[in-house]
Amino acid sequence: MSYIKKFNKLLKTKPVLCYLLFTFCLSLIVNFGILKTYAYRDIYEYFWTAKYQVNFEHEFIKGGRFILGAIIKFVFGSLVHSFSDLKWIRLFSLICSVLFSTQLFHFFLKLNFKIYESAIFSFLVLSIPSFTIYMGWTATFQIPLLLSLSFHAGILLLNSFTQNKNYVSNTIIALVLVLFCLCIYQPAATAFLIPITIFTISKKKLLVKHCFYLVAFLFTSLIVYYIIFQLSLKWYNVMPADRTALSLFKIPYKLILFYLRELRMLMYGSGILVLKKLTLIIGIISFLGFFYLLIVKKQHRYKNLKFFLFFSLVLAFSYTPNILSSSYYVCSRVIAPAAIIVLFYQFYFFRHLILKKKLNKKIGVFIALLFIILSSINQNIFISKIQQTEFLAIKESVNQISLENKKDIVIIKPKDSFLIKNKFYKNNYADEFGQVSSSRIWVAKPMFQQLLAERKNETPLKLNYKISTINEEINKPVKDSIIIDLRYVLKNAFK
Repeated sequence: MSYIKKFNKLLKTKPVLCYLLFTFCLSLIVNFGILKTYAYRDIYEYFWTAKYQVNFEHEFIKGGRFILGAIIKFVFGSLVHSFSDLKWIRLFSLICSVLFSTQLFHFFLKLNFKIYESAIFSFLVLSIPSFTIYMGWTATFQIPLLLSLSFHAGILLLNSFTQNKNYVSNTIIALVLVLFCLCIYQPAATAFLIPITIFTISKKKLLVKHCFYLVAFLFTSLIVYYIIFQLSLKWYNVMPADRTALSLFKIPYKLILFYLRELRMLMYGSGILVLKKLTLIIGIISFLGFFYLLIVKKQHRYKNLKFFLFFSLVLAFSYTPNILSSSYYVCSRVIAPAAIIVLFYQFYFFRHLILKKKLNKKIGVFIALLFIILSSINQNIFISKIQQTEFLAIKESVNQISLENKKDIVIIKPKDSFLIKNKFYKNNYADEFGQVSSSRIWVAKPMFQQLLAERKNETPLKLNYKISTINEEINKPVKDSIIIDLRYVLKNAFK
């Protein structure tokens, strides 16, 4: 009994510390698969390019991420030396994700939410597919930290609004933080809208001048970033990537596409692969229910309309870097700010039902647990299990290659839909869940190079093997070559 009293006392006096420790332990349990040995997509390539490719950073500079290029080169060119090292990078990403969640928890407490409310929502954020990817993919390890920096920028702007002081200094610091995020990973930079949106909902306060201020801040950030991007292209003398092309005429179309496609994707929450119909129904009802709460009070029609427009448009503004991009590809890793805002809309609706309409709290807890369990399935089955199974199977194939034989190696890669086509899994999602890494044409070669190098304890540059990857099946033997058909290798592995 004394231990319970001590815990309750600690929870009251140091709730943030308690939440931090609890969330770290629970996150490790939910995402236990990230501690396995495997790599994922881009990482196979980084093992080779970060160390040995001349002007490695240029690919990142072309995409407007010149700081990210330097970070990736340092991490995978100097810190990481083997596939077994990658779990520490993923653990770092998990820690940064937990810190972001704790930042949210602390913010909720300052808004006078109850401890259990704050804890449930803050941990649910870690269950969305975006964070599953950040913790499991390795290449995205830096994004949770960027979300925290941009989130802090939003708090600085919010302090300017609420305290009516330090406008200039807070704005300048916030601008620097957002620009730093833009130069590393553009989609994470709009997280500053999250605390402002949550504050507006909880306090039911919205001034039009603050809305114009936010829009001006966002586009000032983007304009300054665009200038920095152009200067970096000139400095390094490289051409921009195709996806960075800006087409003003396509913006209305992409804006409409966001509300029809990306927003629908967010309705599933973590149920993008399992129980899709159920999670879609829960997501749509709670999302629309939130907006119903805005318009139900007829005596405040103008105020409700103002709120309705703000909460509708802030979703698109949080996705601005992707709307401005020429890329049409949709995936979870680029949509975290919008996903968190949508999740809060849904959470707020259920909170309203529990507090005002006397909905049984057990139903709310059950739904929260459901999405956390689905998140664990996404991580431990559709990412880590698949990637580790593939990694071990290909490693075994590499181990069968004679170190004395210097024949060329020809790799036949599987197709993107390999796992579904062969009925090993029913669903996949974008290029993030339910696919083997070797299905990409540029993965197999550096994968084999690194596996051979680790086996011989040599650098890949000293290897005498010539490795090539092809798509189509070879109908006749290739002279003086070792042919490895990954389709056959993986079929046996996934049986």
